[in-house]
Amino acid sequence: MNLNDYKNEAKEFLIKIDNFGKNQSQKLVWLEKEFELLKSAVEDADNQAISHQIYDMMYLLFEIAADNNCDLNSEWARGKSKKNKYTK
Repeated sequence: MNLNDYKNEAKEFLIKIDNFGKNQSQKLVWLEKEFELLKSAVEDADNQAISHQIYDMMYLLFEIAADNNCDLNSEWARGKSKKNKYTK
């Protein structure tokens, strides 16, 4: 699966729960909370908790991307191209 596939999966879920395009500010609050939990997991070196928090954050980011019709594949390619300039 590519990044847009994950975004579309999140979009389908949001549509099913009637939350597509809604509550973006709340999603940002949840993202901040998940980040705090991730920092704690990293400090505790709890790999399972780290993986879980990264998943939660990624899913929220996919929801935000879906709400805003972002093309994540194009953005990833653009970022990769910029990084490649530093490794040559």
